[in-house]
Amino acid sequence: MAGENKPRIFTDGRDMLINVALIIVAMLAVVGFTGLCSFNPGAPEQGPVQEVDARAFIDLESRAVDFPVRYPEVPAEWVANSARRTMVGGAPAPVIGWVTPAGSYLQLTQTAASLDDAISAVDPTPRELARTEAISGHDAEVYAAPGVRDIWAVDAGQRRLVATGAATDEEFRELIAAAL
Repeated sequence: MAGENKPRIFTDGRDMLINVALIIVAMLAVVGFTGLCSFNPGAPEQGPVQEVDARAFIDLESRAVDFPVRYPEVPAEWVANSARRTMVGGAPAPVIGWVTPAGSYLQLTQTAASLDDAISAVDPTPRELARTEAISGHDAEVYAAPGVRDIWAVDAGQRRLVATGAATDEEFRELIAAAL
């Protein structure tokens, strides 16, 4: 019947495994010649931080929003590695991220939305007010919860500043002071 007319290659599982192995070898040979893939066993290496022109980004964003947006004069060794626009309370808000010399990361969002809206837009994970710190004549509220990063929020009149990231308290204070 039909089973009797099958070629020998399809007669048992061993033959099927040989065919699958041949297909995999052929695929690796074809893909390997393109040079579009790489194999790097071991731990990832720390390369240079990708730098963006956050100052030019803020200049453009300041024309697109109806509240004062400023580029914080952070220390020269901090590298701006991200700049993007997000929506907070239905309005655009610029976000800039920095990597510090110690390898920490800080992100600052500027918005005209309410402080509660700004905090939940940065991260909706519920946090409680852990403490308040005075920075450059403003009260910075620090919100914390177990297992998530702290959020530092400041109501600076016409704009709200919300900072988050994996950094020390001193780096947060430095960023908030520079933004104010």
